[in-house]
Amino acid sequence: MRRDHRPIWLKSLLESFNRTYVNWRIKPQLDSVGIDFRVMYPRHLQLSGPNIHIGNHVHLMALYDRPIRLSVFEGLGEIRVGHYCIINPGSRISSANRIIIGESCMLAMNAYLTDADWHDTQHRNFAPGKTAPVTLQDNVWIGESALVGKGVTIGENSIVGACSVVTKDVPANSIVAGVPAKIVGQVDPDDLTTRKAMFTMDQPYDEFEFDYYSKILGGNTLAGWLRASILPGPND
Repeated sequence: MRRDHRPIWLKSLLESFNRTYVNWRIKPQLDSVGIDFRVMYPRHLQLSGPNIHIGNHVHLMALYDRPIRLSVFEGLGEIRVGHYCIINPGSRISSANRIIIGESCMLAMNAYLTDADWHDTQHRNFAPGKTAPVTLQDNVWIGESALVGKGVTIGENSIVGACSVVTKDVPANSIVAGVPAKIVGQVDPDDLTTRKAMFTMDQPYDEFEFDYYSKILGGNTLAGWLRASILPGPND
């Protein structure tokens, strides 16, 4: 579809179903979870193992062909996702040690964080192999299809370019890219807007979001949505 034909009330109704599903099926599987935890298409969020902790205002966007997977290997690891983070379709976080994600971090599509080799170089029968903790400090952005390996700390505000492989620590305020990733630029921390700003403005985020979608979907009708769903035209 070229645009979203749903009336605003239908979008709100579907979101209420999602929240009910998250409360019923997802939250009980988490060791702790903060306020305003949202999952788009929650049936495509895969959780495995204990010791998974989610902060406030964390939003996950899973898709049927790009599920999000948070997995802790046989109870050996730990995953902590800080406040205001967003995790996009296809992302995987796999832990057999400890993975800590700071506030306002963003994981683009197909990002992968792992704190283990999963098999030893010489003795390959048993997992998880060598492990070392992974830390993303506040405001880190992991680009599409990037991999962050065991033992890596990425400093605050830094960006990992798409398809990069990070095997060593990244200093704060750095832009890295490549295989293996190397510094290719800098971030100005004094001119930086992060996801936290959306949730700390004067207008509550729920009101801001509703106003935003009301402008986009306000003219839509149920009949128009059904028509576009069944017999889409060139402008749909």
